Amino acid sequence: MTRRQTERASPGRRRAASITTLFTVVTLAACSSPVIHTPAPDTPGLPVPTPTATATPAPAVVATLASCGSAVTRSALNVIHHFTVSPDDIAIDTSGRLWVSAREADQLISLNQDGSGVATTMVTGGPEGVVVVASAIYVAQQNVNAIEEITPLRHEVVTLPNRTANAGIDGISVAATSQALLVPDSPAGTLLELSLTGPPGPRVIATHLGRPVAATTGPSGEIFVANESSPGLVEVTAAGTVTKIGGFTDLDEVVAYAGLLYVTELNRHDVVAVDPASGASRAVAVNLPAPQGLAVTANGILEIVDATTDTLYSLPTCGAR
Repeated sequence: MTRRQTERASPGRRRAASITTLFTVVTLAACSSPVIHTPAPDTPGLPVPTPTATATPAPAVVATLASCGSAVTRSALNVIHHFTVSPDDIAIDTSGRLWVSAREADQLISLNQDGSGVATTMVTGGPEGVVVVASAIYVAQQNVNAIEEITPLRHEVVTLPNRTANAGIDGISVAATSQALLVPDSPAGTLLELSLTGPPGPRVIATHLGRPVAATTGPSGEIFVANESSPGLVEVTAAGTVTKIGGFTDLDEVVAYAGLLYVTELNRHDVVAVDPASGASRAVAVNLPAPQGLAVTANGILEIVDATTDTLYSLPTCGAR
């Protein structure tokens, strides 16, 4: 993901790790009506993912920050692939294949975990967030604030209004049921849920989130949201409360695995493991110029996309070394 057209909070001294209740969840319909698009057939140039459940299996062991090793510098990370374009976000299907967006090049790139088998297709509108649900691939188009289904039936799913001068939707993810998408509506500062099986209109989950750019679901159905500005990292609980986690101010990604969160911190150029219960954190990869995409494989390997070095790196999660 590239730098967005948005006002950011001025970085200050990082507060001590803590969790402070901020707001309550909003469940009313969004004030602005989205545009829902009718499917139109198409034949993309990418392989279709295996049509199976997409949720990452729950790890048998819960990791702690104490299980994290020393932070690894960029030069010591495992290099998976060097791209010829600037990459952004990444997703993993159940076969283990990686899907990487490239916003500036209008591309979606598919490759194996060892960097082989690269395939590319064009996706207009500035592809950013990408997610795989069963045999379907969905991509957030940042330039037009929309979500497009790439396979198996290529069509625009929804276009959200953007009445700001800021860049549109960034990251998207799968909801806990695997039957809906979590959509941080970045310019509006809201978190939406977009059903893939029911009524097409998105439902507002939370508001006043700064610039939300990524979300992930925890083991109990709670949602963690990363923001490029204050309030940074937040949790939306199943009970309907939104709380701030730690003292982050410039995040770009968040994923959950084995009891920990992993975030990409743009202002510090690193990848950080976070204990969601205490807000404590620990850097696991440092000196990355622009850590953007982040995903975790079923066996606990972090896939890290850096948009400046045009490189895909990998690193074991805490406790998986």
